[in-house]
Amino acid sequence: MLSVMFIKSETKELKPFQKLSISDACEMTETLETHYQRTKKKAHADFFILDEEDQEVYAGTLSIGLGRSRHVVDHIKKKLSSLKMDDIQEARKRSFLEQLEKEVPDHLKITDGSFSLEEEKEDDVQTTQTPVLSTRNRRLIYGGGILSLLILSATCFSTVATSQDRAEIIQDLQKQVKLEQKITGTYERALLGDSEGALKRLSSINEQSLTKEQKNVYMSLLVDQKKYKEAVKLQGDHPEVVESMISKKGDVNELKEFQQAFPSPNGAFDLAYHEQRWEDMTSQSGVEMNDKRYEMKAYGYLKLDKVKEAKEAAAHIQSQDLNQKIETYEKTKKEIEETKKQVEEENKKDKKDENKIKSLTDQQKKQEEALKNL
Repeated sequence: MLSVMFIKSETKELKPFQKLSISDACEMTETLETHYQRTKKKAHADFFILDEEDQEVYAGTLSIGLGRSRHVVDHIKKKLSSLKMDDIQEARKRSFLEQLEKEVPDHLKITDGSFSLEEEKEDDVQTTQTPVLSTRNRRLIYGGGILSLLILSATCFSTVATSQDRAEIIQDLQKQVKLEQKITGTYERALLGDSEGALKRLSSINEQSLTKEQKNVYMSLLVDQKKYKEAVKLQGDHPEVVESMISKKGDVNELKEFQQAFPSPNGAFDLAYHEQRWEDMTSQSGVEMNDKRYEMKAYGYLKLDKVKEAKEAAAHIQSQDLNQKIETYEKTKKEIEETKKQVEEENKKDKKDENKIKSLTDQQKKQEEALKNL
């Protein structure tokens, strides 16, 4: 189940670093929205949506008392609807929103799509601008979050001996929040298509202060502009990290350029896979294998009709989908052979049934197409 954690709030009702269920968060923010509109108050609250493993999957700022949204989920729905996405990202967005909607109390579900009591205006994005977000950045931002989660342990203060120590901890947290705000502003610029501006600001931040997710976004911006040397340096001179990210993106031309600049067995393997050079891929030596590459290798062996080798590659990982694909391949291959025999037997008869032969031939073509597209 998903949950909500407010990390910074201008209201005393929304306590920072307290994890709430989606249902409770909707109830609470809906009550606050109604109260603040009635009393003409306004406030903002930064929050994360967390998954079952407490990993942030969405970061946002909720405006309260402005009539922009009824509750936190309504806010997210309206925010995401303003972003242009490709078909794959749209599907992921719908899945995320559907998951959120399931946990919204029935009496708080939005049916007419309108709640605003005053004309909606955006504070952090001008209404005349359209957010532009690359597929990779969209995955990083909405898949891994754009901020590091500043969680203060509930037991933290119980282990601190003096008020001076407490003050130092609070001061450190305030410094972290200021840094997060700076980084957040950088991502907002990236969202609006200002990659140069975002890169300039990111380069001014101490790399030690960036989380893994933030480095990935920084790296993706560098790769977008083909600044491969800078991207590799950012990853501690480990080109395999950058190569892996480009490979996951699936851009063959970009992967080619990077392989030329930083040649490696890993890059040769991944490039051969994306170019469907199955013999080259499966014979490549010196590759650092992981679950994904074992899956790629098994798939390549299937394309070469080497089922035994495909099974051996699949045995290195636990993938039900991959094992099912291999079983389907074997089954389909067997069905093709059976259909071929039926066609041969029908052709040997003195009185050939042309309709049956045509039907079997069409069936064989469909089976072979299914095998090809597996």
